[in-house]
Amino acid sequence: MSELLSALDDVTEADLAELSPDALLDFVSGLVTATNRVTAVLTSAVRAADRREAYRRDGAVSMKAWLRGSCRMAPAEATATVSTGRRLEQLPATAAAFAEGAISATHARVITRAMTPGRIAKAADAGIDLHETDSILADLARATAPNETARGVAQWVAGVDPDGTLEDAADTRRRFTMASGLGGRVHLRGELDAVGGEYLRTALGALMNGDRPVGDARSHAERQGDALVELARRSLDAGGLPSVRGERPHVRVTIDLMALCAERGAAGSAGGSLGWAGPINPETARRLACDAGVSRVITGPSGLPLDTGREQRAPSAGIRRATEIRDEHCVFAGCDAPPEWCDFHHVVHWAHGGPTSCDNGALLCERHHTSCHEGGFGIARDPGTGRWHTYRPDGTEILSRAGP
Repeated sequence: MSELLSALDDVTEADLAELSPDALLDFVSGLVTATNRVTAVLTSAVRAADRREAYRRDGAVSMKAWLRGSCRMAPAEATATVSTGRRLEQLPATAAAFAEGAISATHARVITRAMTPGRIAKAADAGIDLHETDSILADLARATAPNETARGVAQWVAGVDPDGTLEDAADTRRRFTMASGLGGRVHLRGELDAVGGEYLRTALGALMNGDRPVGDARSHAERQGDALVELARRSLDAGGLPSVRGERPHVRVTIDLMALCAERGAAGSAGGSLGWAGPINPETARRLACDAGVSRVITGPSGLPLDTGREQRAPSAGIRRATEIRDEHCVFAGCDAPPEWCDFHHVVHWAHGGPTSCDNGALLCERHHTSCHEGGFGIARDPGTGRWHTYRPDGTEILSRAGP
């Protein structure tokens, strides 16, 4: 690994301005091949760690979870890397082309996603040789862009499962992810089955077109985005959603009282923060506060919310809310489970004299709460930095494996 990093240092130091156009294009092409090869090695290594369940060493529930937490890999990328590694074991020709750098991770994923256990079984029943198919698709990937490779893969799928309708119709799996990005934007991604998609489209259509004002110049995509937000807002306002941790679901905004009361554009006025999406400017916080209930959380000199003593084993709504504001998610190393998935954990157990307070409390998702009580893992908060540290049963600390 040190030799690879040293070689990368040499490449980084190359003076690109001195290269001729042809040399520069050759340089870029070489980097693409090198990137493909490194990604192939990464995929193989992830598969080896996945097979041996090495992620359990750090208390992670899966290899995907470990990649997200310890390597800061995006959820979709972690899922794709693990899945590709597993399926490439049955596709030696595709794996070899990937290892050579002749095809990209995108090519490999186009092929492996089609190779579901059900389709492989149907191919075997139909007398279709998987290794021959693997060689044909690998050669296609070597010669074409991913979208063209995908067309060839689709033809194979149609040949293996020409009817395919029953299996596809029975697949009612749905997935939907939200990620907060730079500049306060939230990015959405997902897919639904046909019936689920029809439900959503019908609801959005009613909000998009029911009371559309004359002269509305918004694009279809803009109107659809506004309708999705309005659908969520109306659901929250209607009060019919299930309660979460004993509280009616609501949008939480945290802002300093002085900032909330300050004049618009006042110098030094800090912004607010949404419970999940993060920082917002003071004006946005004030707008939301116009039609909202307001709760106060009084903090001490260190900025930590004050506790309510030991008499109460279950945290009050105020202590729970204050702990959520401080921790933001499960504090176990590498876990980012949101507050609504978390329990309130007593760092020093109630039975051992630990008070129900913010200082003695922490957010832990159910799995990691179990890890701390039944699994022997431990957590501790550094009072100086405010950072949480996680320890294995043998007392060693779980540290991030990601680079700087």
